[in-house]
Amino acid sequence: MLLSTQKRLKIQEIVRRISFDKEVSLKERIYVEKYAKHSSTISLWLKKANSIRRHGRQSEDSINGLVQSLGIDGLERENHFNPNKDDISDWFGGSPDWIKRS
Repeated sequence: MLLSTQKRLKIQEIVRRISFDKEVSLKERIYVEKYAKHSSTISLWLKKANSIRRHGRQSEDSINGLVQSLGIDGLERENHFNPNKDDISDWFGGSPDWIKRS
């Protein structure tokens, strides 16, 4: 999906405000989500922003920093995969469409 520079900058500004836990309107959130569904890059930006908002920016030298930089849900204990209780296909069930197609 190709974006104009104007749209990309608008999305990046909204994502930046999300990461700093600043006010974001429902309309802006829907706008970003619409593009995140079709773009792995925007989806990653959004996941990183939500992780930073929830947990603060993690040290790049730590495993949490790696998890955060990759946009993986794993900083919360309840999101960790447990092979004794979890089914791998169910665990990836909440993934963006572009991962499910892979």
